Amino acid sequence: MNILQPNTNRVKFLFAINFSLFSALAICQLLESSIFNTWLFLLCIMGASINLIVWYFMMQGKSESYATQETPVSDDEKNKLMDELEEEAKRRKQQERIQQN
Repeated sequence: MNILQPNTNRVKFLFAINFSLFSALAICQLLESSIFNTWLFLLCIMGASINLIVWYFMMQGKSESYATQETPVSDDEKNKLMDELEEEAKRRKQQERIQQN
């Protein structure tokens, strides 16, 4: 159980809600000319784009982690495994010789 790791579904949902709120504020400013403020409009666009970018990378990171579940094995680990297999094969051959005698 991973208690300390954040629930990624909740975080994705949070970024989706933030994106929709920033987008709605920007759209409302465009539709209602009496409340239009350039700085507020630019901040809304910037907030929406940052949330969209983070949301996109979180979705990419999740799919990549599912695609590559196998961990790459280094050459040193491969050599250790091969040595252990050779030792095991030698040990089994010795046991077979002892059982035959």
